[in-house]
Amino acid sequence: MLIFSLTRDVTLDTKVFRRHFQAVTDLDAAQVDRLYLDVGCELRLIIEKLQDEYVLAHPDTDEAAKQMLLLDQLGVKLGGEESLLSWLFFPTRLGRMSSRLVGEGLYFHKEAEVLPAQLQALRASKPDKQHFRIAVINGFGTNLGDCTIGITAFRQVQSCLARYLPGVSCDIVFGAGVSAAAADIVAFDKSVERVLCQAPTVCEFAQYDGYFDFSGLTDKPEYETLPAVDWYLWWCGLDPQTVRPEHKRNCGHIRWDAWNEVRSVLHDKPGKKVLFNPKASVPMRTMPPGIASKFARRLLELDPEMRLIVDQPIDLQHKRLIDLSSQINTPEKFKALCGLVDGLITVNSFASHVADLCSTPAVHLCSTIAGGHYPYYPFSAAINPQGYELLPAFGKVKVELAVWEKISSLYHNAWESISPVEVLSKLQEKMVQRQAAPHEPKGLALVTDISTASCVDSNDATRRLVRQRLIAEHAHATKRFTYLTQHILNAGSVCVLACAPDASLALILAKRVAPHGELIVLEPRALLARSVESSLFNAGLFASRVLQAMAIAGAKDVKIRALDPWTESRSSEWGNTRRMIAVPNQTVDDLALPSCGSLIVQSPMPFAQFIAGAMKTLKRCRPFIFMGPVSREEVANACAAGIEADYEFWAEAALPGSDLSSMLVVGRPKEKNVSIDGFSKLM
Repeated sequence: MLIFSLTRDVTLDTKVFRRHFQAVTDLDAAQVDRLYLDVGCELRLIIEKLQDEYVLAHPDTDEAAKQMLLLDQLGVKLGGEESLLSWLFFPTRLGRMSSRLVGEGLYFHKEAEVLPAQLQALRASKPDKQHFRIAVINGFGTNLGDCTIGITAFRQVQSCLARYLPGVSCDIVFGAGVSAAAADIVAFDKSVERVLCQAPTVCEFAQYDGYFDFSGLTDKPEYETLPAVDWYLWWCGLDPQTVRPEHKRNCGHIRWDAWNEVRSVLHDKPGKKVLFNPKASVPMRTMPPGIASKFARRLLELDPEMRLIVDQPIDLQHKRLIDLSSQINTPEKFKALCGLVDGLITVNSFASHVADLCSTPAVHLCSTIAGGHYPYYPFSAAINPQGYELLPAFGKVKVELAVWEKISSLYHNAWESISPVEVLSKLQEKMVQRQAAPHEPKGLALVTDISTASCVDSNDATRRLVRQRLIAEHAHATKRFTYLTQHILNAGSVCVLACAPDASLALILAKRVAPHGELIVLEPRALLARSVESSLFNAGLFASRVLQAMAIAGAKDVKIRALDPWTESRSSEWGNTRRMIAVPNQTVDDLALPSCGSLIVQSPMPFAQFIAGAMKTLKRCRPFIFMGPVSREEVANACAAGIEADYEFWAEAALPGSDLSSMLVVGRPKEKNVSIDGFSKLM
């Protein structure tokens, strides 16, 4: 694990996330809130930004010199976890490489099984602790195949954790560059509580008691020699030989919408359907296009009943070749395709893992890794090219591009040695074997959404006053604002929510901007403010603050009707009594936000006065504005205030099918040419 610090502040603002990295102010002190774990792409992006800034300051720097800049010149300092092991609150490393439990520093274990003893020592070191939190750093790698295999192994690891610790929660810590599909694979498993997609500071990392580290996994000992799932078990400190083969098979999910869409595409394709997938994530494991075309033609000649399906274009025209490349456009649909065909021929290890998940008969063509690398899939066979073990990249999953360019011709010849007759024979053998196993697949679940039973970000934490009635317009606004902000608010964004009749929208927004963004809730009603605050706290969403305050321009003292929690109330009204109470007032401009992605305002906040109190923020930060439900009478004044800041406004009915007497309104900066589904332009 690498840890980095900066000598000056850096802000990254990408399409996926926004984050401000603070510089250390004392180079001789361990400022743990300003030391960052190197997880994912954040450090690489920081270095690239600093390189570009250096070139701007030194115009005579050419590209070669730019790439040779030292980290010290850029103000980046790298260190290992060893330098922090003396800090009392730094977690204990577990697995094949451990810390604190044996000797000093980091210790590599050669024993067959080490995790149980480590957990016993960890438990003994904290005798009063009843719940332990464990982190998995860098996930199980970021490739879809790595995540599928890694979570299979981790189920056994989690069982071991549960045996030796009184209570345990496990978080997967990815970096910002992880794909949504990779996070989705691991989030489904009940052994995982949270999936985090931004690197923590060392201070934040102190919330964990122990951690497993998969940074740079392809360079770790035994990675290229042990079967894939066995390596994950071994690296976590278990003896793979003690785990039964059936527990090394994949379990996972496919979403119903993708499954049904692919099934409808295949429905009118009669006969035996075989997926041919000749492309892997790197050229070295990909069948060259010319060879792939000849290979596919020969398969069709050998089996006149076969319909050959491809998920990527191939240079072949044939009446029994079905090109679905334009329709299989997401990883989830690819998984569904692997599960719905009758057989699979692939060079892609992820396809092999999904085939096992779905119990689909498969043949995996491996150019660099021995077929025995995946020995626990009963309905899969592996074939290697002749003499592959003598080729220069034997045992490797990838090489540098410059190396590949020198050896590519050798692999082109190796691919030509694979016999379509042998491949088809192996596939037919596995098809017969599959037909004799009626209770398969055992590990596949078709889901509408990922179960949140074991996840902190479940909406079960939502609080609402017992006698408060949530008006239909507020419930619908939550759904619409959730949808409309999904591409605007990213991790690291700042969002202001004014008026929160219940906590559900606040929870969704806080989850999106976490952990290094911020949600600011302005709610004048004390009981509702505390209700939202407790919901956010119970959900573990700490990238938020709740201010009990009105947010209108030109007012120091504001009075609203008091709320009696024992009497029925409506979410669109301040209170349900005649008694008036004074509440503090704090406009959005008073917050002096350095950045802001969205302002969301709900009734009963006076919309025009709210916008008037946010004019400086609108002009400086250019956030989107979401308002609702807004009455027809209020719309003109509310929009007029925003037009002064060069905004355009769009509206739709506050409830589907109703008239425009009550509306949901979106304001966008004129320079941001974003379409707004279902909305009509107002002004």
